Amino acid sequence: MEISFSTMLLQSAFSFIACYGYSIVCNAPRRELVYCGINGFLGWFVYLLVYVYVPGEHTVMATLISTMVVTAIARFLSYHREAPSILYHIPGILPLVPGAAVYNTMQSGFVGNILETYSYALSGFKLAGAIGIGSLLILVLPYSAFEIIPRRGDRKKQAKS
Repeated sequence: MEISFSTMLLQSAFSFIACYGYSIVCNAPRRELVYCGINGFLGWFVYLLVYVYVPGEHTVMATLISTMVVTAIARFLSYHREAPSILYHIPGILPLVPGAAVYNTMQSGFVGNILETYSYALSGFKLAGAIGIGSLLILVLPYSAFEIIPRRGDRKKQAKS
């Protein structure tokens, strides 16, 4: 599949808008909305990079890697912004949710195409599993792993010492 870089940026910008809007609907604090959108932007951008530039059809691998990136960014933002990581994690994963696979499963099930139904359902389960495993692989890391850059307040404390 060939997608131009400008198309990737445009899709990622729409992902930013969707995640930003979702965060508004879920009553995220106003000062954190941009960070929720940035996490969605980066997650979708990484997904497209892996999907386009790795040879073959690797939607599951692209979903897994982008979920790991989204979760790592959410943990990093959580540490530095002193907010719960779920505040950034859920909006960031929103573009990766396999909604088309679930829709196609239901549609083919209603029509009566059993083989298509199983195929779409398996695809949806694989993508959902990739989201779960990708999140879990990063969430099991200790919180200290995300202290790569000290907080702003910590820098002031270190300078006084």
